[in-house]
Amino acid sequence: MTTKYKLAVVGLDSSILIYKAIGADTFSASDIQEARENIEKIANTYADEEGQIPEYAVIYVEEDFYKDLPDDLIRKLNKRSLPALIPVPSPSSSSAKDSFAVKRLSKIVERAVGSDIFS
Repeated sequence: MTTKYKLAVVGLDSSILIYKAIGADTFSASDIQEARENIEKIANTYADEEGQIPEYAVIYVEEDFYKDLPDDLIRKLNKRSLPALIPVPSPSSSSAKDSFAVKRLSKIVERAVGSDIFS
């Protein structure tokens, strides 16, 4: 049996619609509490009845929400292999290069590749 994982995006309604064009499931949030509830719901959605295969491989979260997520939730999700919790730049980011999401992704890639390929 082949598993097809899904992508999820959590953020402001006005900025996540573009992700629908690439086939991602979008979850609108107007505040951090709603974002957290969506993330927990997505992370605990399974493609099988036994609760062994996660339905989502990646949860992209707008950085404005990601920065305010509780550390315990981030640690809990980072211990799991799937879904990966990845911050993406928010529309309010001043510049893409200085964005929290870009810096975080750069660190992840540097660890995986052994070199900072973004600079």
